[in-house]
Amino acid sequence: MKQTVDWHSHWTRKSPGFHEGQVNSYLEQFLPLYKLQPGDTIFMPLCGKAVDILWLSQQGYQVVGVELSEVAIESFFAESDIDFVKVQHENLVAYESPGITLYQGNYMNMQADYLTGCKLVYDRASIVAIESFNRKSYKLKMLDIVSPGTPMLLVTLDYDQTVMQGPPFSVPVSEVEELYLPEYQLELLQSNEQIEERPKWREIGLGSLLESALRLTANEV
Repeated sequence: MKQTVDWHSHWTRKSPGFHEGQVNSYLEQFLPLYKLQPGDTIFMPLCGKAVDILWLSQQGYQVVGVELSEVAIESFFAESDIDFVKVQHENLVAYESPGITLYQGNYMNMQADYLTGCKLVYDRASIVAIESFNRKSYKLKMLDIVSPGTPMLLVTLDYDQTVMQGPPFSVPVSEVEELYLPEYQLELLQSNEQIEERPKWREIGLGSLLESALRLTANEV
């Protein structure tokens, strides 16, 4: 994928915009829908240093993530007070600890054998980090590395991108649906207006910021 966003610089900021600092409420609310079993693997693409990684591990799941920024990954382990070992792969470096493996490097270098047995893709801030011209490549790579029909929990944003350019980018529900057809069918779990929660975004002129949680399941074709 081509890339114009400098993600390495993004993660050296004092307050990276993608980092929530708490467990995502949609994850807590909707994870039971997927009926996962202890030990099941959950994949978090473009995971940053999300505290969701630790929380999922504490629930008994195996978490596999991929993240371009070495700063983000090492910050996650430091802030979580977890030891790790580093294992060099062909094009990625795996940071490994019990229940958690985070691959540092380009998402497009992920391989299917890194995700053997994956039962859920959890996209909290991945699709909205991908520029529009890269989203098809991102989706095709996803289909290449996870088993066909692996369900997804995806959180997206919809706002006027003529006012704010992103990232995070505006990816309306309709675009997510179009992107993942025909392999997946989409269920809207919840939508919430978030502009009051983001005063800095209102200050630059945004009048609406719609956040939506989506459930993607295999489309029976």
